[in-house]
Amino acid sequence: MNIHKLISEIFTTQQVTDSQGKKHTLSSNIDFQEGRFIAEIIRENQFKNTIEIGCAMGISSLFICEALGNQHEKHHTIIDPMQTTDWSGIGIENLKRSGVDFYELIEQPSEIALPRLLAEGKKYDFGFIDGWHTFDHTLLDFFYLNSLLKVGGVIVIDDVSFKGIKKAVRYMLTYPCYEMLGTVSLPTPGGMKSFLYNRFIPGFFSVLSAVLPVKMRPKIFDASVLDPVLTKKLNCSMIALRKIAEDDRRWDWYESF
Repeated sequence: MNIHKLISEIFTTQQVTDSQGKKHTLSSNIDFQEGRFIAEIIRENQFKNTIEIGCAMGISSLFICEALGNQHEKHHTIIDPMQTTDWSGIGIENLKRSGVDFYELIEQPSEIALPRLLAEGKKYDFGFIDGWHTFDHTLLDFFYLNSLLKVGGVIVIDDVSFKGIKKAVRYMLTYPCYEMLGTVSLPTPGGMKSFLYNRFIPGFFSVLSAVLPVKMRPKIFDASVLDPVLTKKLNCSMIALRKIAEDDRRWDWYESF
């Protein structure tokens, strides 16, 4: 079965199959719009060497491998320490069912696997972060992928709506060697409460912070209040960051986030 057909079947039935033929309800996956977002980035840039942290049922892996298409010497690296134990090998089984043979599975925590890949001199065009959803783990994954990524490469981070991940992304965006490439929007919530918050609250705090001395603002207001434009941009489910230069920050570099 080709990859496109398998993706369509999975989203239609909302089921996946493990290596023993047992059916499971689709869960913990990126949605179709997010998959297309990832695939379009890979296709448009003709990336060949990709890596993802977190595979689960393999939906992101399928979109990535389909996007690699007919590229010569293509290779996809998957880091998922729980693929066999917690996910019954479903992600890898989906790749096998679709005839993908250019992948490598590393069943180790990313904090162990990524330093090893760096020590081996590996380089990647594209990285996808969808692992442990805490601030420190997300930032650690980005820290190593930054060193593993070629200039011109792209890192996509999933589940930006999680508070820890959103905070980590705010820090990533202070790196002078990265730019925001694009996002996948969250569904727009309805109701008067949402309307009032989105229209009036950010503006109110922006005006209030503007009248305060500059040095006092970070002590009183969260970064999301001080930069409402970026806060609105980060109201998304997924974000893509492009590496535009080598990371040459000074040893004592710091930017508020």
